[in-house]
Amino acid sequence: MDKIRQTIEKFIKGGDTSDTGLLEEVLHPGYQNIQDGFFDQPGIFIIPKEKYIQLVRDKIFGGKPRTIIYHSLEQKNNIAYAEVSLESHALRFSSLITCVQENGEWKVITNVPSIEQK
Repeated sequence: MDKIRQTIEKFIKGGDTSDTGLLEEVLHPGYQNIQDGFFDQPGIFIIPKEKYIQLVRDKIFGGKPRTIIYHSLEQKNNIAYAEVSLESHALRFSSLITCVQENGEWKVITNVPSIEQK
């Protein structure tokens, strides 16, 4: 479970510090960010890895340190699920994060955030 936590925390740190290299390291090639709404645009948005990293690079996503609280973390063979709360000075996130293990390494494959203004 420690390696799963480390992967999740690298993912969060990569966004918080706009470290796209760290994101490249921890995101699975099939990564998707699935969210309900995109700022003021309603609807379901499915954002693949490269677009997500570009949004972080362009400072549209991330760049603000957040605290993390784990509500649950479960592993079923090579898949792990985490329910976390993240909070910055401006936003609160409730996220469902899925990780997969391939070739002995854990990678984040999906993030489903629910985002609210403080």
